Amino acid sequence: MEKESLSEKLIQCQQGQTEAFSWLAAEYGPRLYRYFYRITASQHDAEDLLQELFVKLIEKIGTYRHQGRFEHWLFSIAANLARDRGRRRQRTAKIFTRAGNFDEKIKMTPARQASPEENLHRTELHARLQKALAQLPEADRRIILMRHYGQLSFAELAEHFHIPLGTALAKVHRGLKRLQRIMTENERK
Repeated sequence: MEKESLSEKLIQCQQGQTEAFSWLAAEYGPRLYRYFYRITASQHDAEDLLQELFVKLIEKIGTYRHQGRFEHWLFSIAANLARDRGRRRQRTAKIFTRAGNFDEKIKMTPARQASPEENLHRTELHARLQKALAQLPEADRRIILMRHYGQLSFAELAEHFHIPLGTALAKVHRGLKRLQRIMTENERK
């Protein structure tokens, strides 16, 4: 997406034009949904958080000053909403163990239909990933989810977590290694 079109849409949003808000929802909604789904492991909770985020966006868009950092600002709000919800519910690891039908919500039209075996394998893989994510330390889980499901750059992660860029790179790398090790260990059990 071009920076000029985003800037124009943000100005239109600040002027209260509903078409611009619809454009933002279509543009960022799927990524935000995936981010929330991976945090909550619940389609219902992810949808609630997404709706809550867009309400916050409508409330706060007037205070936003665009300097090419909209995604960082938006995903910071998303992270805060998810963290607040987790605190309200006295978040426990078991919320990450429920496997949902993640593919059905965000599936793009495939070139060919997947076989039942492929669908079963994909569902099992998602369940294993959810279980492994639940076993990661909270800090590792947050930075991995923001990087891979929020699609934040390493520079944006560094700024969000108030750490140097090299530390952000190292934390994501170490977190992914831990996740891989956990998945391998779980498979052996």
